[in-house]
Order: sequence, then structure tokens, then C-alpha cells
Amino acid sequence: MRNFFFLAGLLCFVMGCGSGGGTVTGKVTLDDGSAAPRGSVVLMGSGSTFTGAIGANGAYTIEGVAAGEYNVAVTGVTAEEVDSQAGMEFNDDTGEYVGEAAAPPKSLINAKYFNPNTSGLKITVPGGSYDLQLEGEGGAAAAVPAEDAAS
Repeated sequence: MRNFFFLAGLLCFVMGCGSGGGTVTGKVTLDDGSAAPRGSVVLMGSGSTFTGAIGANGAYTIEGVAAGEYNVAVTGVTAEEVDSQAGMEFNDDTGEYVGEAAAPPKSLINAKYFNPNTSGLKITVPGGSYDLQLEGEGGAAAAVPAEDAAS
């Protein structure tokens, strides 16, 4: 019987016990109420970073997030995706692109959201679903639990 508990404890240690963290979900919207078309939501806290992609409908999911409070950054929310070599020609002799590259995509959100320390957004895990409402030019809106955002 003692061997059973030893093996069970060893298996739990090697494979990990429990779910391995919580899941954070939500929707990223812009100041005009439209869904963010792309980008990433980044949670940073206690030496850990967790990232989730924003889908075309503004929804994001981040799995395996350890319990705690996180500062939030939102990046890559742009008007369009642009190929970095768009508008350039490929030189077969040198194997490089030449010419002027297309202009970088225009960000739809204020630059303060790019940094978790300046965004003003925080998420506490466990906590479930958080909708992030971002302003283009003004101050940060709070991360709002999705069930509260509907009221």
C-alpha cells in the first residue's frame, strides 16, 4: 500500500496535479464599439507571461493561467495586415528584396496599451471572462468581467 501512495505521488509530481491553471476569456472592443479584428492579449504578473490571440470577432482565450493578478497589454490591433515585402521587388542575383516597403499597418488603439505597466488594465485569475474596452486616443477603460459588462 505504501508503494501505491509513493507511485501516485511521484506520478502527480511528474505529470502535475490539478488543471494546470485557469482559463481567461473575453472580447476586445474598440472605442467605437466594434470588435478588434486581430492582435494579442498579454497577461504579465509574478514573473509569468501568458498570451492569447484575438480572433476576427474580437474574442480571445488564454489557457493555463496561474491564479493571481496580472497587468494586461494588448498588441497588434491594426487596421490591416501588411506583408513586410509588399511593394518591393525580389532581386534574383542578391536574393534580397529591394525598393520601398509598404507602410506599416496603422494601430487602432492608443500606444499605452502596448505596455502592461501603462495600459491601466488588470485581470485577476481566477475570474473567468474579461471584456477589454480600448480607446483609440483617450485613457484606458477597465477590464470588466463579461457578466458585469452586459449590465
